Amino acid sequence: MSKLVLIDGNAIMHRAYHALPPLTTKSGEPINAVYGFVSMILRVITDLDPTHVAIAFDRKEPTFRRQMHEAYQAQRPEMEADLDSQFPKAKDVAKAMGIPIYEKVGFEADDVIGTIAKKSKVGEVVIVTGDKDILQLVDRKIKVYLPARGLSDATLMNEAKVKEKMGVMPAQIVDYKALVGDPSDNYKGVPGIGPKTAISLLSKFGGFRNVFKNLSKVKEPIQKKLKVGRESGEMSLRLAKIVTNVPGIKLDLTSANDWGVDRPEVVKLFVEYGFKSLTTRVQKMGGSFSKKDPSFGEIKKVAKKIAQKLAGKQYAIRGTASLKLQGYEMGVDDIDVLADKDTALAANKILKDFLVEKVAYKKLDQFKSYFGKFVIDEILVEVYGDWWVGKKFYNASDNEVIEVDGIRLTSVETELAMYAAMGRWTAYHKLKGQVEKKNQGSLF
Repeated sequence: MSKLVLIDGNAIMHRAYHALPPLTTKSGEPINAVYGFVSMILRVITDLDPTHVAIAFDRKEPTFRRQMHEAYQAQRPEMEADLDSQFPKAKDVAKAMGIPIYEKVGFEADDVIGTIAKKSKVGEVVIVTGDKDILQLVDRKIKVYLPARGLSDATLMNEAKVKEKMGVMPAQIVDYKALVGDPSDNYKGVPGIGPKTAISLLSKFGGFRNVFKNLSKVKEPIQKKLKVGRESGEMSLRLAKIVTNVPGIKLDLTSANDWGVDRPEVVKLFVEYGFKSLTTRVQKMGGSFSKKDPSFGEIKKVAKKIAQKLAGKQYAIRGTASLKLQGYEMGVDDIDVLADKDTALAANKILKDFLVEKVAYKKLDQFKSYFGKFVIDEILVEVYGDWWVGKKFYNASDNEVIEVDGIRLTSVETELAMYAAMGRWTAYHKLKGQVEKKNQGSLF
């Protein structure tokens, strides 16, 4: 299933700037917000495994909300110069990764995100932001990835979690804010109505306007506050609501699918900005792996156990006796599982048997968890360096077509499956995007 991750660029940059200590480039320019912004991108790609990614930013021009209500956000101080100067660099990184940027004069990033989230023809949308206003967009298709503090402890907010956190359903958040107001955006709601009263009213009557249709059923002191503050509440309702039909905003599915974190231009920027640790991270995500990585020690332990188990034995993958895999006692850093040359041509049968047994239908987007189990539990190999079984799979199926339950799998699809098996998700999505662009349609 396709999954779109939408990143609220301004919200993440603000949060990163205030969460991280001051950092500068070699030339002395501030860079901490960019570092946090990039770290969050890498984290959500790892955690959420999206097929599509896009970023939205605010514009500096006044929005329609300021034109509607002059006091809207008027109390906010000017953006710090050290933060403001970092936005072009953040956008440069996004462009280097091939992640499209969306923004619109007169609208906030929230509105751009709302429009894309509601109108994009993808299976699932996850919005990455630190702004709770965006929770009003959550529904069965849309979730929000919300850091609890700073840039850490993120929670994936669905409808149930929004209700638990806010006391109201996502669709009622606008009504809630119309009643209680929002000091950070400088609108009052209905003066005198607090969170507990607002939640109680909305649980009984559903929405803001239904509350006023049922004033006779409300206690007199609260009824009086509602009558006096209705005009302020109506204005707050309009200010709180995220626009989901911003003119000219439409997600380009092809460009949102053509991203990669380990591209040479990304690494070049990281070197320029002094992001040594992030360079290691993107190389790992793109298929490279460093022995300096903390997790390498754990891999060595696993590899040693595997070597001991396979040493000197013939080992056949379940259901595929025709391919004999031999394990050898080797140095821990150089453990391979080798296929006999004559039987390596049957390697695609492993894929076929596995697909029939575990999946039974052609949905490579769902292979991550299946292949993870297959690699660890059935082949029993997790090695550093060359993965010979993976290479044999690729070579054996390069020019062949195999069939699973009457469904023909091309060599491209087999190659995608093997990228999934090796956890090379950047390569997987890049190839998938190229094929879909060429075919002008979804591959699966």
